[in-house]
Amino acid sequence: MSHSFSSQMEGTLIVRQEVLELLPKIEALIFDIDGVLVDASESYRLAVCEAVKFFVEREMNWVIDATPLTPDEVDMFKRAGGFNNDWDLTQAAVLFLLFKSLKHGVKRVSTLRKLRPSLEEFLAEVSAEGGGLNNAEKFVVDNLELRQRRDLARLWKRRLIVQLAQEFYAGRKWCPRLFGFEPQYVDIESGFLERERTLIDLSLLPEDMKMGILTGRAKRETVLALERIGLIARIPEDFWLTDDYPIRKPDPKAIAVLMDKLEATTAIYVGDTVDDLKMVNDYKATAAPNSPSVLVCMTLTGPNGERNRTLFLEQGADIIATDVNALLSYLKHFRKPKE
Repeated sequence: MSHSFSSQMEGTLIVRQEVLELLPKIEALIFDIDGVLVDASESYRLAVCEAVKFFVEREMNWVIDATPLTPDEVDMFKRAGGFNNDWDLTQAAVLFLLFKSLKHGVKRVSTLRKLRPSLEEFLAEVSAEGGGLNNAEKFVVDNLELRQRRDLARLWKRRLIVQLAQEFYAGRKWCPRLFGFEPQYVDIESGFLERERTLIDLSLLPEDMKMGILTGRAKRETVLALERIGLIARIPEDFWLTDDYPIRKPDPKAIAVLMDKLEATTAIYVGDTVDDLKMVNDYKATAAPNSPSVLVCMTLTGPNGERNRTLFLEQGADIIATDVNALLSYLKHFRKPKE
């Protein structure tokens, strides 16, 4: 799909020509959190990797002579689509490793890494079916014999896998508040969440625009993130859609619900992953003619960073920004303060 982009690169922004005249009319901004407002590359990604390693080492007693899952491989799951939720992603990563182990009868990580399918091959299959944990499980079950499926059902302890990731993420300090339990397995004080870095410059936020949050984080995690960023007082809870809401990312109806809450007719959704882009594209494709109009700005601060630029262009992003601040600076330039 070819799009004509404005020839002028506004600093660190690419804007599709067709949307230029819409920008001065934008009433609302809707933000994703991870990869947009905060850099979570040192938190969730590491929590996922550590949880996978802990599980196969302690629970499965495998020989860990190589890394079971790397942060780059976490990004590959994100690119495949449907793994917006990091707890789902952790379960899928363990599922993939168990699948290979059962298929080949191997419990040594370095050997498993050399055997097929590779993670690329596995994720290509899952992505072709629409991505996500359910399709990953379907692929695995379809490719195992009955006896192996029974073993998988016994070994794939989904609740434990999620709890491990949450314990690495939140540590003793935050687990009770975020997840309602004291850590049982992982003995770390504050968790990887304290490595999260704020990406947004709050001084650039337009005073006269409505703002909402549409995130794959659950509500408690959203509260903590917005407190740490300094946005909690600025965006009322009525204008959040979190992962525990009945309609959630990446369902395009989530956009419609939030636009209704914001009472806005035009907005920009700021995201960072293929799922974010697909959600807005699906919203545009299914919206009634008089529905609110939503543009999508993709930032390059999420998983894969700059490497996503071409992918986002090909998949029809309206705006691509090096970070959220590039977009906010750009919008400032159109919006004269009201007298």
